Amino acid sequence: MRKRASLSNVYELECIPGLEAFAMDELNSYDARSLETLRPGFLRFRFAGDSRLLLTLRSAIAAYSVHRFEIPRPKALLGHQHLTRLIGILRAAMRDWTLKNPRLGIGAAGANSQVMRRLKEELARSLDVELAEENKGGLYLRLVRPVDRSAWEVLVRLGPRPLSKREWRVVNVPGALNATVAFAMTQIRSGDAQDRVLNLCCGSGTILVEHALGRTSDQLIAIDNSAKMLSAAKRNLCASDTKHRVILLHADAGHTPLPSRAIDRIYADLPFGGHIGSHADNLRLYPALLQEAYRVSKLDTVMILLTHEVSLLRNCIAQSDWRTISETKITLSGLHPRLFVLKRKSTRIYR
Repeated sequence: MRKRASLSNVYELECIPGLEAFAMDELNSYDARSLETLRPGFLRFRFAGDSRLLLTLRSAIAAYSVHRFEIPRPKALLGHQHLTRLIGILRAAMRDWTLKNPRLGIGAAGANSQVMRRLKEELARSLDVELAEENKGGLYLRLVRPVDRSAWEVLVRLGPRPLSKREWRVVNVPGALNATVAFAMTQIRSGDAQDRVLNLCCGSGTILVEHALGRTSDQLIAIDNSAKMLSAAKRNLCASDTKHRVILLHADAGHTPLPSRAIDRIYADLPFGGHIGSHADNLRLYPALLQEAYRVSKLDTVMILLTHEVSLLRNCIAQSDWRTISETKITLSGLHPRLFVLKRKSTRIYR
């Protein structure tokens, strides 16, 4: 990759609210500087390297370059000097893309105002692109007011699509887990050099793909009671070139064909009862899954669960042989699920 100078060394990262710590850890590994949290889900930082490296971030929804305009209001962007500068920034952002004919989208307060409509039309005409639907577009920018409110900032998204839209996801089923959440789950309490990892209720395979891409030596097992889901998982695993490392099993999460005390790490994106399953199904599934997970787990196994049925899971944990190490509230598509990290309470003797 040919190195080029960045137009701006100030960037903003959009991540899942509640999972900022994982994004900070990943940014630190990229040698990001002056890292700060602006508000839930948004981090500001400086980066001296090639901005295209930020497109490999796995903890982020999107990354933006930040450009400050010393103007009192967005209308001033229509002036020749500022408009010319903005067009140059957007043209530079498009140079490295392979996407043809991107549509232009702008996210801003008052996006449908006369000023915003004029700005979008001027930019689209100058860049020879079409306009996208609201809050969409391959060429996407946001207009925000900085904290000091002395100017305006234009944030231009790096790349033609959000970072959370993985290239390996060739099958996107309703209710599929956000890949950035799955990545965060794989970063919790990493185990030894080689773990045997079990993904219960694996769905379309998001968690195992993210785990496999980060830990190449682990043995991976995926279980789901839906042949359709397993087929989707197989296609996504193939697209990520990790299928050869995963055993796919068609079985009930509460009654697996696995031997006892065989698993080092367990994941599950539990059905919320929305797109998949129902509350009535979950009343049976959750306690059965916890019991089966205990049977197949080793003494030091870590289990990481995601659910929106928070009260149900808490009650089931209280009546199980698991204890909660941490519970993290996140914001995801307007919902507020919890990420639970569990460990065994004690050792049970198997006969």
